[in-house]
Amino acid sequence: MVYNQKLVASIKCNGKILREFKDTVYLPFGSEYSILLLNLNSVKAIVNITIDGDDIVPGGLVLYPNQEIDLQRSIKNNNLEKGNKFKFIERTGSIEEHRGVKLQDGLVRISYQFEKLPLTTNMPYQPNPIWGNNSYGVVAQDCDFSPSSALRRVDITNNTTIGTYCSVNNVSIAPASASVQPTNDVGITVPGSESNQKFSRTSDFAVESQKHTIVLKLLGETVDNKPVEQAITTKYKPECQTCGRKNKANAKFCTECGTSLNVI
Repeated sequence: MVYNQKLVASIKCNGKILREFKDTVYLPFGSEYSILLLNLNSVKAIVNITIDGDDIVPGGLVLYPNQEIDLQRSIKNNNLEKGNKFKFIERTGSIEEHRGVKLQDGLVRISYQFEKLPLTTNMPYQPNPIWGNNSYGVVAQDCDFSPSSALRRVDITNNTTIGTYCSVNNVSIAPASASVQPTNDVGITVPGSESNQKFSRTSDFAVESQKHTIVLKLLGETVDNKPVEQAITTKYKPECQTCGRKNKANAKFCTECGTSLNVI
């Protein structure tokens, strides 16, 4: 998991949290994945996410204090009821000819701002003037969105919709709108199978001016140009074929006998 400024982010595959190697996550081409987010702050957060440079939650997600969201899908055409899961595939030559190449291919960029509280309890809490007094957002069972051209939010609240945010397994949004042998490590995210993760709208709130960012890079090949056959989870520990010792996930040689853990 990646922790930065009281927010935790991680990639999940097959229901398991994947291990990061600095800012890189390895998973097989053809895998479906989700984005796990946890707000450890004592105030709400608005989270905006782009995958391959595309905004997947227009307006942003709203995470309440200590809330966790397992985001399974993007929001397309304001569909708050269902959509396609995230699927990671290889960017082949034919795809490049049709779709082109983007500088942010393979990148999951998570940017967020925390709620700005009133200076004193005697002062009325006014929404950010950028959004206006009547702006609202969308929420799902896992997120909340806000509708203006600025930010939207998603929230999750254990199947309980509060105002206009999301609850567990439902996500809210702001109105805004492989089987081929891989030839490179560059992958992109495309629509996968259907997800019934739901969203609902939520109202806006003032946020701090400071923005924080987490960037994760998805790769389908290792540094040795070997295709990733199995997603590397946080519990993964390579076993030495010589002495049987379990080693750290990033170890290249066995700490017990010195045998290479990358046997060709």
